[in-house]
Amino acid sequence: MQDNSRDPRASNVPTSPVSTNMPVTGAIPPTTPPVAPQATPTTPQATPPTSTPSAPPQYAQRAEHGHSWRPLWIALGAAVLFGLIFGLGTLAGRSNGASTSSAPSGTDIEAATINVIHNVDPSVVQIQGRGGLTGGSVGSGEILTSDGYIVTNSHVVHGLSTYTVLLANGEQIPATLIGEAPSEDLAVLKVNATDLKPIAVGDSSKVVVGEFALAVGSPLGLEQSATSGIISALNRSAVEVVDGRRFTITGLIQTSAPINPGNSGGALVNFKGQLIGIPTLAAVEPSTGVAANGIGFAISSNRMKTIVNQLTGGALF
Repeated sequence: MQDNSRDPRASNVPTSPVSTNMPVTGAIPPTTPPVAPQATPTTPQATPPTSTPSAPPQYAQRAEHGHSWRPLWIALGAAVLFGLIFGLGTLAGRSNGASTSSAPSGTDIEAATINVIHNVDPSVVQIQGRGGLTGGSVGSGEILTSDGYIVTNSHVVHGLSTYTVLLANGEQIPATLIGEAPSEDLAVLKVNATDLKPIAVGDSSKVVVGEFALAVGSPLGLEQSATSGIISALNRSAVEVVDGRRFTITGLIQTSAPINPGNSGGALVNFKGQLIGIPTLAAVEPSTGVAANGIGFAISSNRMKTIVNQLTGGALF
């Protein structure tokens, strides 16, 4: 795994191709499950049409001799029968929820994306840390309460002494570290402010593979940046090393939304604008150490709520 919290431009920040950008020495990439071979489809054999037995001679004779109205009545009866069958089929389709609605257009998806980013941006902040052995860091965080509680990754703030929060409107506010849980890679900061816009927190247990997701944060120090993708997988695990100790983080959400250094601690949101995860790690290609594009991991929002409650004495959730 590769850490995504620290801006490479920050002074004296150690880098490692398989580590987070905190004082971390390594992370184990998730194991890729084997792909089952695709079965070769078998072409069904066509069934020869069954010949319709000829009508008995007497029916042919009746049709031909003196009963000129009987074919018309037969045709009318067939039409009525067809109408009944067709009508019942339509009603059954409606009762079973059949729908002919079309998929959303590209314009609809674009409008939804713009709306989500517009609503989420004010709740996402940039976090700048200074001091300590690492010199400094740049990461991201989310406003949880209107009076200034903010959640981020532990490795964004770990080992540093002073913190500054950059709001979406450009205002910079000093922050205090309320608590951190390095084993869970989560931390809580507090700024003295009012009327901030808290982010809407979603239920990560309802996240499904394939749904759209947006990552909002400060990749490479570029505040209020957004990337898009989907939920790629659920319940991934990763190992981080903090101060020489190895910790396994479980229940991670895998996403194809690009996660870069500085995204750590930011927001992974769904198309309802709800926080479903905290972007934390990105995968690297084992043989080269190069970042693996489109493979990022986020701590689930439900796990975040549990840890934040522990760090704040249950004051937030």
